[in-house]
Amino acid sequence: MSWIVHLFRPKAELPVRAAAAVDAWRALPAVPETAGLVDTRFVVVDVETSGLNPRRDRLLSIGAVAVERMKLAPQHTFSAVLRNEVPSTRENIALHGLTPAAQAAGAPPEDALADFLAFVGRSPCVAFHADFDRTVLERAVRVVLGVRFDNPWLDLARLAPALAPEGRRVRGSLDDWVAHFRLRVHTRHNAVHDAQVAAELFLILMARANARGVATLAALRALDACRQRTMGGYIAGV
Repeated sequence: MSWIVHLFRPKAELPVRAAAAVDAWRALPAVPETAGLVDTRFVVVDVETSGLNPRRDRLLSIGAVAVERMKLAPQHTFSAVLRNEVPSTRENIALHGLTPAAQAAGAPPEDALADFLAFVGRSPCVAFHADFDRTVLERAVRVVLGVRFDNPWLDLARLAPALAPEGRRVRGSLDDWVAHFRLRVHTRHNAVHDAQVAAELFLILMARANARGVATLAALRALDACRQRTMGGYIAGV
């Protein structure tokens, strides 16, 4: 069944495994705002969708990478393609490479999203243009699993110019910042690979934040919020 059908069918009970994952996630404590950056597990997230409207277009895949103790945790990665029986457009497929066969063979949305909740836990989420990823994931989790995904978020598109002003890329893309810091990219517009390179950017920015005395989750979120007021709110793709 296509993911979009969940919007219009009556609410059904979740499969046992998905329901258990949701219950376990709900039982987890929130990460305290006073937590030090070095003590906080972050999850850097990227999504691929059927278009650029996060309130309407379908979620196709999720990639996520954990950052623990201000280091990448390469053994802790998450990747899922959600089953979509009606494929996205040719132009969209050319961007992310998820063929109609790959979309049709994806995991059931309730399983993929339950597994994502189990992976992310209550960790703060990080993304480049985070408003887009947050909106897509909050909508999908609410529609498919019936739960409010309310983890805190940080936006690399706002933190990067705040912590690396020499880049002078106030509205720069992820590619711009990758080039600025000479980061290695395996494949762009693949969710888990984009999450990986975004995680490398996040590590650079966390080190700079720590050097400036921004040492807690609350302080980093305050810097993000301050930059949001300066730049103005927006939702945009990578």
